[in-house]
Amino acid sequence: MATNTNEAFAILKDAVTFEFAEDAYLKEIAKLMTKEECDDGHVFAKEGEVSAKWFILDEGTVLRYKGPVDDNHILDKLEGRGRVTALFHSLKEEHVSYSTVVASGHVKLWSVDAKAYRDLLASHGGFALQLAAHLARLLRHESKVSRALAQARGSSPDDDKGDSKTLRVLCYDTTEWVRSGFGPALMEFNKGLENLQIVMEYTEDRLNARSAAYATGYDAVCTFVNDTADSDVIRMLSMLGVKMIAQRAAGFDRIDTKAALTFGLTVARVPAYSPYAVAEHAMSLLMTLNRKITRASSRVHMSNFTLDSGLMGMDIHGKTVGVMGTGKIGGILCNIIKGFGANLICFDVFENDEVKQIGGKYVTKDELYEQSDVIFLMMPLLPSTHHTLNMDTLPKLKQGVLLVNTSRGGLVHTGALLEGLKTGRIGGVGMDVYENEADYFFQDWSAKQIEDPQLVSLLGNNNVIMTAHQAFFTKEAVDKIVSTTLENLRDYAKGMTGLEHPNSCLPKPKE
Repeated sequence: MATNTNEAFAILKDAVTFEFAEDAYLKEIAKLMTKEECDDGHVFAKEGEVSAKWFILDEGTVLRYKGPVDDNHILDKLEGRGRVTALFHSLKEEHVSYSTVVASGHVKLWSVDAKAYRDLLASHGGFALQLAAHLARLLRHESKVSRALAQARGSSPDDDKGDSKTLRVLCYDTTEWVRSGFGPALMEFNKGLENLQIVMEYTEDRLNARSAAYATGYDAVCTFVNDTADSDVIRMLSMLGVKMIAQRAAGFDRIDTKAALTFGLTVARVPAYSPYAVAEHAMSLLMTLNRKITRASSRVHMSNFTLDSGLMGMDIHGKTVGVMGTGKIGGILCNIIKGFGANLICFDVFENDEVKQIGGKYVTKDELYEQSDVIFLMMPLLPSTHHTLNMDTLPKLKQGVLLVNTSRGGLVHTGALLEGLKTGRIGGVGMDVYENEADYFFQDWSAKQIEDPQLVSLLGNNNVIMTAHQAFFTKEAVDKIVSTTLENLRDYAKGMTGLEHPNSCLPKPKE
């Protein structure tokens, strides 16, 4: 063999992909190989385009992307001598690449013309049989792994009976109310389905890069507000065969929906359950904070029936109350506020006509900060609303303002909140959410030491009323969450996928 052919043969011997092959087969492939060197950013194969070549890496690193490279959704990284990419996509004529393959830094590799390789297989039946036998071994191995995982969780890949389809769902971040809510409801829901059964299993772990592997063998995952489905997790779920994320909440700021769209996952949420629950809880926090209910109740339980200035509140009637965010929940809150006889001012990029009709006045942010005796944060968490309350905002607030947040913890910079409480610029805060709540909320930390110093400071402050993300937690709301989540799973199973799903929260591609 010539020098280049010897080099090519040597790297084939190092490639795990060809460990099954006889030397005669490898020598014939070596004759088809061309040595290449490429700089950073060179594209070897493009997603959706016909695979004209396949490649064996010699030196350097290549990255495989799903979607536009600029979106940085990396499928995996290939590095090390003998790594092979695009081989199986090139076996069939006109087969398109699954991903875009790009050089990361300077790369040396070998390329093989896809047509020439197919011709080699066609003319040497023995080589084709070796490849087919190798693929069969891989298939048997994956089948055994899948079967073992299924048996470990008490089910089988062959559980489907007759013409009935089974949709297997893994529910993350499971607490008592999730099991008690979904269990009986799912049994009843399945009775009304034709040719479909939904099987839901549970884990108390939250979805993250470590726990994503639990979803092996499942068709969908069911997530909650503190589960993390970032780009890396989405990629892992996709590779495991998961095709849907059913978010049992309205908010989806911890789901990378752009990555989900790229990797072909359907994401559906519960757009509304009981907006009254959240609005009523927000007002409950205000009144508990304002009228010192927690402190007063504790004193009375200790047989202390005296009154002093530490228990004094203020009338909400006649005060100026600012509402930031007047969507469905914010609009309901505005109605409650008007019932107190307060002066209602609002801020939202989209003004709500119903709020205007009841006397709400829209003002600028700075005007709301300056005038409000009470401020409610009712906006979604977006890049534009992140840390709406921050160090720059503090000086603009009315001295002693009461703040209530039942929306998202990330709306408030915790350092700024603590500073405002310390100086008295903020007279008190009622909060159902906290920007670093993911490590603590929905878990019992009563026998453990809380390691977050800012959370410790808030919990020890008499001017802070905190609940653990329970504003939504009413019977009506939970019933709606359960029923809509099950309907979302049913609709997906019936073919309403991607942007066609009625409750999809995937971003629409730019035209």
